[in-house]
Amino acid sequence: MIKEFIGQGESLEEATQKAIEGLDAKADEEVQIEVLSEYKKKVLGMFGGTTAKVRAYVELPDPKPRKTKDKKEKPVKKAEKTATKAEEVKSEAPDNLVDASTLDSNSSAGKAVAYLTKVLLNLGCENLVIKVAETDNGAYISLDGDKLGVVIGRRGETLDAIQYLTSLAANTGNGYYKVTLNIGNYREKREQTLKKLAKKVSEQVLKTGRSRSLEPMNPYERRIIHTAVQNINGVVSNSTGEGASRRVVISLEGGEKRKANKDANLAAPVKREPKKDAVDVPLYGRLN
Repeated sequence: MIKEFIGQGESLEEATQKAIEGLDAKADEEVQIEVLSEYKKKVLGMFGGTTAKVRAYVELPDPKPRKTKDKKEKPVKKAEKTATKAEEVKSEAPDNLVDASTLDSNSSAGKAVAYLTKVLLNLGCENLVIKVAETDNGAYISLDGDKLGVVIGRRGETLDAIQYLTSLAANTGNGYYKVTLNIGNYREKREQTLKKLAKKVSEQVLKTGRSRSLEPMNPYERRIIHTAVQNINGVVSNSTGEGASRRVVISLEGGEKRKANKDANLAAPVKREPKKDAVDVPLYGRLN
């Protein structure tokens, strides 16, 4: 999970300081700095010019999934399932989508659409249909048209990159403006694929008793895996690795201890009553 804040100022030093202060990171957290744009002075003090922009961010561990064993904790588990359903609804296209042509070109959403349109046309996309649903601090943008496959990329990596750059282009300086891009319900389809993967791998872990490591994923996809695994009895999930190599590991609940107990039970000799000779049976059976 990534926590970030973008600071602006009349110099890189000032923008960096504001970004770090806005991030409000703990002393033991390793803050990363990324320069988004440098300060440019206005011509004749009136025209052009841009402020310096700096992004400060930290990589935080994904929250551990909560498992329930005791009957008293059932209400908590029920609440978790309710939250999961809410996330699923949130990932779907909003009902208030409007045509991008109706937006104010000077608004954050309008700037996002203008930047995105330019990028898509340069990538060779055609017959674009762009619809937008604005939120309090961002916008959901739905794309349709020809040759949009190049925008998705491998496992959605290109789509995520364009989404991030579009968010920066739409930023007006009043906090971070988040843009969510979707193409032909790609994100919904990807979510269902990840849920099926989590179920399949969890069944393999339960059958073999061995942990399984998945391919590297972004924070959004790792969160989907964690949510799916927490509703499967007997397994847990954790994230490991750093940056682009961070991935989810699914293992038995209780880990090696449970597996060791299982192996010990299999290896333990079965105690049987020793056979006793019957004293009242003739050596050669009954003779008439």
